[in-house]
Amino acid sequence: MRKQSFLVSIAIALLIGGTAFAEIKVTGLRCEYRRDFLGIDIAAPRLSWTIESDARDAVQTAYQVLVASDAKQLEEGKADLWDSGKRESDQSVLVPYEGKPLSSRQRCYWKVRVWDKPGDASGWSSPARWSMGLLDQKEWTAQWVGLDETPPPNELSPAQWIWYPDEDPLKTAPVGARYFRASLDLPEGKTIASARALITADNSAVVYVNGVEAGKIADYHVAGTFDIAAHLRNGTNCIAVKAENFGNEPNTAGLIGLIRVTFTDSPEHTIATNAESWRTSRDEQSNWIAVDFDDSAWVRPVALGPFGMAPWGEVGISTDRRLPARMLRRDIRIEKPVRSAFVYMSGLGLSELYVNGARSGDHVLSPALSEYEKRVYYVTHDVTKLLQQGNNALGVQLGNGRFYAPRDSSFVGMKSYGYPKLLLQLHVEFEDGSTQVVTSDTQWKLSTDGPIRANNEYDGEEYDARREIQDWTRPGFDDSLWKAAQNVKDPGGALSAQMIEPIRVIQKLKPVAL
Repeated sequence: MRKQSFLVSIAIALLIGGTAFAEIKVTGLRCEYRRDFLGIDIAAPRLSWTIESDARDAVQTAYQVLVASDAKQLEEGKADLWDSGKRESDQSVLVPYEGKPLSSRQRCYWKVRVWDKPGDASGWSSPARWSMGLLDQKEWTAQWVGLDETPPPNELSPAQWIWYPDEDPLKTAPVGARYFRASLDLPEGKTIASARALITADNSAVVYVNGVEAGKIADYHVAGTFDIAAHLRNGTNCIAVKAENFGNEPNTAGLIGLIRVTFTDSPEHTIATNAESWRTSRDEQSNWIAVDFDDSAWVRPVALGPFGMAPWGEVGISTDRRLPARMLRRDIRIEKPVRSAFVYMSGLGLSELYVNGARSGDHVLSPALSEYEKRVYYVTHDVTKLLQQGNNALGVQLGNGRFYAPRDSSFVGMKSYGYPKLLLQLHVEFEDGSTQVVTSDTQWKLSTDGPIRANNEYDGEEYDARREIQDWTRPGFDDSLWKAAQNVKDPGGALSAQMIEPIRVIQKLKPVAL
């Protein structure tokens, strides 16, 4: 028994001693939840850290934060921006910075130590850093650049929304179907080259041409596009539509459409929904879709308003939304040794930055999505190691993202804000303390002839390797055949630093077989 008691006593002593001398460490330094965050636009960033210890029940009872404007000063324990002193607190998450006011592009280096329950201090953490972004909108001297194009007018523009009269279709149209007809007279002796019907209804429509069903649509956000050339003939034709309003009680209803016929040797012929050339009925009648049906007893519909009106807005149609990636570049000259260099950039919808042929950063699908008319995110790149004394080149590739809406033939609830565009500011600080600023402007060159021929989140990327342009992101590339970038319209939203974690590639899967 004495031997067993002696062994237990030794074990307890070792346990107590091990606990007493267990080291507490400070790790995982984060600013606004991110490690070594670049480009913060919050005047008083919040700092967090993690404590680690082998001891049980180890807690922080106090902390001290040092923040310096230079890594060497921090290493020497000189905190010229903030020395919190020893603060009795167990807070280790979102501790607000309370030092000297921080300026735009300010670089901050920091470390932390803590005290545990017995009052013993940890060692200093490994140093971390953050940098400030552009804190005032007026500091953006760059211009939005890109290549805006004139979009084709929506083919439904001449059409009007119509419905059966003696009801209130914009508010309380009865649930159920209404029937519509129009005559389409095509000249004799002419050869039809193409013919299509663009039709939709709130809530659904079935389209008939000369007694034959040509198609159906059940989503008023988009127009059904139906090839009807095979159903048409020279002379009189009948376009008939069964439009149905769904629901449990009266609600909004409407029909809109346009038929366009082209010929090999004469002008095209169109007929759009309106109150003059169409007739409508409340009841389905025998043979009502036939050409020779007598619709003289049917009534004229009521015109509710033009294409684009509320509550339906811009109805999408099947048009070519394929847009090649924009490639922008500029050569710049750096005359002196570089101390630091940062790029502040917003490339909408998605963008990648290259410096002297090297990709900057590991972000993908950047910047983050936003409602661009209210807020536009920018990201910060540390390009100090990518620049060189002498000739340099900046290159940016712009994809569509959700800025240039990917589809209008399939409703995805997405607004299009315009064509891709770029805002970029490069701030260079030299060893002698002088600075140089390079901004996006019309001196940049642009091309749409690269390998990315189309791209969006729904259909992926169309890449033609035969169109790859070698060395376009390197200095000295011959861009004489490229276009000058245009000054384009500001998207409208306030510029804000992207504070959330970026999307990154974290794993690549290798196919077993192809």
